[in-house]
Amino acid sequence: MKIAIWIRELMSGSQFHMAVALVCATAGLSASALAVPAEAGVVPAVRGMSTPGVGEAPEGFGTGMLLWGPPGSRQPLPMLDLHVEIDITGLMVHGTVSQAFKNPTLETIEAVYVFPLPEKAAVHHMEIRIGERRIVSVIKEKEAARQTYQTARREGRKAALLEQERPNLFTIAVAGVNPGEEVHVRLEYVEELTYASGTFELVFPLTYSSRYGPSPSPGSDADHRSGQTILPAVAAPPRATLTVRLQAGLPLAEVTSKSHDIESRWDNEVLVIEAESGAPFAADRDFHLRFTPQVGHEPEAVLLVEDRDATRYALLMVFPPSHAPEMTGLATETLFVVDVSGSMSGPSMRQARAALAAAVKRLHPDDAFNILAFNDGVRVFADDYVAASEVEREQAYSWIQGLTAGGGTRIDLALEAALELVELHETWRVERIVFMTDGAVSTEDAVLERIRSRLGKARLHTLGIGAAPNRYLMRKMAEAGKGLCDFISRVDQAGNQIDLFLSRLSRPVMTDIELTWEGDVPPDTYPQRLPDLHAGEPLILSARFAPGAGQGRVVLSGRLAGGPIRRVLDLGGSPGHATGIATRWARHKAGDLMDSLHQGADPDLVRRDVIEVSRRFGIVTRYTSLVAVEEFPTADGVNLQIRVASAVPGRGQLPLGGTHEPLMRLVMMLCAIAAGVTGLVGHALRRGRPGRGT
Repeated sequence: MKIAIWIRELMSGSQFHMAVALVCATAGLSASALAVPAEAGVVPAVRGMSTPGVGEAPEGFGTGMLLWGPPGSRQPLPMLDLHVEIDITGLMVHGTVSQAFKNPTLETIEAVYVFPLPEKAAVHHMEIRIGERRIVSVIKEKEAARQTYQTARREGRKAALLEQERPNLFTIAVAGVNPGEEVHVRLEYVEELTYASGTFELVFPLTYSSRYGPSPSPGSDADHRSGQTILPAVAAPPRATLTVRLQAGLPLAEVTSKSHDIESRWDNEVLVIEAESGAPFAADRDFHLRFTPQVGHEPEAVLLVEDRDATRYALLMVFPPSHAPEMTGLATETLFVVDVSGSMSGPSMRQARAALAAAVKRLHPDDAFNILAFNDGVRVFADDYVAASEVEREQAYSWIQGLTAGGGTRIDLALEAALELVELHETWRVERIVFMTDGAVSTEDAVLERIRSRLGKARLHTLGIGAAPNRYLMRKMAEAGKGLCDFISRVDQAGNQIDLFLSRLSRPVMTDIELTWEGDVPPDTYPQRLPDLHAGEPLILSARFAPGAGQGRVVLSGRLAGGPIRRVLDLGGSPGHATGIATRWARHKAGDLMDSLHQGADPDLVRRDVIEVSRRFGIVTRYTSLVAVEEFPTADGVNLQIRVASAVPGRGQLPLGGTHEPLMRLVMMLCAIAAGVTGLVGHALRRGRPGRGT
């Protein structure tokens, strides 16, 4: 009783509030003064924190950040291990990425994991495993998928949503992760290997390069979307394992990696390759794998087949000779068409002049060439094609340096003049047109139709110039002209890009390529018009047969420098066990449907057809997303957002800051003391208060 009276006297009036405030202030001061980088373990989540939502990635951090904290001072938490398994069949890649993360906070959270994938990857499967539960994704229209995810999130159910942020960046948002709970996310994707100069290359990004920039003011839109400046790395990067199973379809001459030590072994006809001998390694740099198939002195053809839902899909690959002598290339007759309109002013014009000069320099003495410059009119270097002698090339260099930009863009006039020159000129050489422009034209359909109907045996290649060329038109012009397409966007990269482009189309190894489908109805193929086969550049075709078809033979024919060539491939004898073949066809089908929008197709019909392809083949498109939701609510409480951390390239993880567990115990103890004092005082006051009726 005496203690209660003493406390009541001590805490009377404002002294009571001061005492409570003093204890809480002491706790806050201790937290501020003793703050050190957090260690692994349980850390407090911050209620009401503002983080990017689903579909937004902070550009100031590396990909895969598990962030917590208030705007302007968010810090990443460490990511758990990463496991990658890659199956390669021919040039098709089927990858499986498995990631695990744990809710290290004391709250129920929403984890937003932003991660990189190869640029041309198409994700087609995702699943979540939480304990013994397994939640598998389904394809839905993008808005419907978001609504399904948000509904599950509000109801406290486990859910995940995968969306394509950029061509090589996807996000997974997983809602309803309880304190201390581990969530394992597994996704599968397909892509194609790159092939250049006789060598395949696989690149798997184990971390995504950060976008550096000044820290915006807290609470601003820039702060919400862009993130902050990266601090020095202090924590160890996450650990990863990576295994590749390779079935190239051709004998292998060499398998190497410039990024990691690799160990390989044969398992029947499959070469199993493990990074760092299969042991976990630091995921602080991308994985690179290169392999070179053995190719003879003539083109090699490989046919791979996949049977899916009673339908046969095929992938035909034709490889040029790996070390073809220069004389085997066919002599060329090239018309260079360059855009000198006003839209090409400045850097674009400098790029165009550099490209032209480099192209002329690469010609051989038995080649012939001419140059046509256009804006709202046309002018030519010579009245007819001229031999690529040293004298003619020197004169061409001077003519090129005199080109300046100005006037309108009449691609139709330039194309008409170029086609007339090709039609009126008889030659034994391979005819080709190299078009250099930014494609600033509104008559796309007319241009493409003119190429298809009048180009004849000539080939048309396109080189997009400038920061924002009409990529659709450039690509479609090249497809219609059975040619190649490339782009130059920066002046400082013009030289290397031009050299690579010109080396690709320098001299065709095989022309007039045709396919005959014996014993079958011709399948639906992409591309529909076959380009020439160039040195270091394979020809790749995807086909889908009618149900029950695809059991006959494929006859490949064409023309080499030494005469005609013919190859026969048996579809009926090919086992349909390859993977990724059907998905590749579906991706090209969806792309062809999207391209039809440029040709006036009904947007609603295109959307419907793309969604149908997406659902049937399980690919994420512009209109669809993968969403996975469990059936019954198990999450406890509201969701906060955090992001899973990944390593910055070539460095450790980003810094881990915040209050660590021992300090939090101290803070919680001080707050408990404050609460105890408050309760004790309140109890004393109530007991000492006169009762009613006394």
